[in-house]
Amino acid sequence: MSLDKFRASIETPDTIQDLQAGLIGDGTLIPGLFGDVPLVYADYVASGRALEQVEDYIRHDVLPFYANSHTEASYCGSFMTRLRNDARAEIAKLTGAGDEHVVVFTGSGATTGLNKLVKLLGVDTAANPVVFIGPYEHHSNILPWRESKATVIEIPEAAHGGPDLDVLRAKLAEHSAADVKIGSFSAASNVTGIVTDPVPVTKILKDHGALSVWDYAGGGPYLEIDMSPCADAQIDAAVVSPHKFVGGPGASGVLILRKDAVTRHAPTSPGGGTVTFVSSWTHEYTQNISSREEAGTPNVIGDIRAALAFIVKDVVSQSFITAREHAVNVQALSAWGGHPQLTLLSGAHVNRLPIFSFLVSRKNGARFHHQLFTRMLSDIYGIQVRGGCACAGPYAHALLKIDEMASAGLLEELRLGNEINKPGWVRLNFSYLMSDVQVQFILESVLDLLNRLEEFEAYYDVDTLTARFSIKQNRTDQLAS
Repeated sequence: MSLDKFRASIETPDTIQDLQAGLIGDGTLIPGLFGDVPLVYADYVASGRALEQVEDYIRHDVLPFYANSHTEASYCGSFMTRLRNDARAEIAKLTGAGDEHVVVFTGSGATTGLNKLVKLLGVDTAANPVVFIGPYEHHSNILPWRESKATVIEIPEAAHGGPDLDVLRAKLAEHSAADVKIGSFSAASNVTGIVTDPVPVTKILKDHGALSVWDYAGGGPYLEIDMSPCADAQIDAAVVSPHKFVGGPGASGVLILRKDAVTRHAPTSPGGGTVTFVSSWTHEYTQNISSREEAGTPNVIGDIRAALAFIVKDVVSQSFITAREHAVNVQALSAWGGHPQLTLLSGAHVNRLPIFSFLVSRKNGARFHHQLFTRMLSDIYGIQVRGGCACAGPYAHALLKIDEMASAGLLEELRLGNEINKPGWVRLNFSYLMSDVQVQFILESVLDLLNRLEEFEAYYDVDTLTARFSIKQNRTDQLAS
């Protein structure tokens, strides 16, 4: 048994339609304000959706033979060990990783991989490490570096989008004496979808002796991932969250890195499977980086799921994904751009994924709470989106023009329990598997709700301590009257 059987099962004459039909939960009825409504999922930035094709493969071709890996002596143990190795090799192939790279399965997303890199790349043992991060970073690509001994420098956004390369060059030159220099950037913003091309950034980093790290948590499901895009832009490490891919729920996180970038020879988390020998007096760790970094019982099924999600993306094809998302971007910007009650964050940038975050206002210009708008989209239209700041605090400050003094005041408000005053936005995105009908429904539903805010607002209560909105208990009486 190999992964080729799964690939063949989804390579059909009608691949896109078959995958659309295989989305689990699409159209399922969920409770709403006026009764049950069909579910329309537009929250892929947070997590992808399960596919029948993936679940059928796991159920029929993997689970019957499930056992812990790390053995070749039994049939099931050998089967799972080899299938897991196939999964690792498949991910390497689909990310341009060669013999000079290693694929490590890490937790449930990109966060574990980024935390591992702090030690793997020698930040914790360096005398003067400096890490350069971009303007769009998720907290997972900020906090691990901040909690290390590194000096963390944020590169601002350029006028045309992406990190300002002139500032990056200047900051790298300013810190040329640092013994460890790392640039860690998001391939795409999980807030606005703005894409950063890894090649020019990596070339600059390499010119200054810095390592190149890329966070593909938000962009991985939609962008090409290539560890070796060209000779002078070799990426040292990339983290991916396959659970965000179509068919990805339950998949393990993935870290791909160059072997020669690793300076640590002990595991970042010691445990079973990381050693070649242990006695009462000594122990020796394996030289195999993936084995050394995957301590304990592996999430074998999750690791295989990660490869299946990559295969789904590959079968759909990068050309289809890019073309479909460009078309949806044009459609959404045309429908929503310039609406007086909807402010698209960074809506003018063209080089972006169809990830949209927006502020909502009433007809009189007053702010309308993003969490209530999010709740209404679910209750009235069945559309699943997300309200908040998308775990991108510094970018939120820049987008919402919150300076240091205002930020300090906001923090004090939150410490006092006034969560209702926390700023944020409504975020949604359009999957490349969405039909034209679904895309149009989402576009029109947002516009319809903008016209009916006060009408529906009357049906909701709010807990100001948590900023959670709920349907009033006397809703039935209100409807009857």
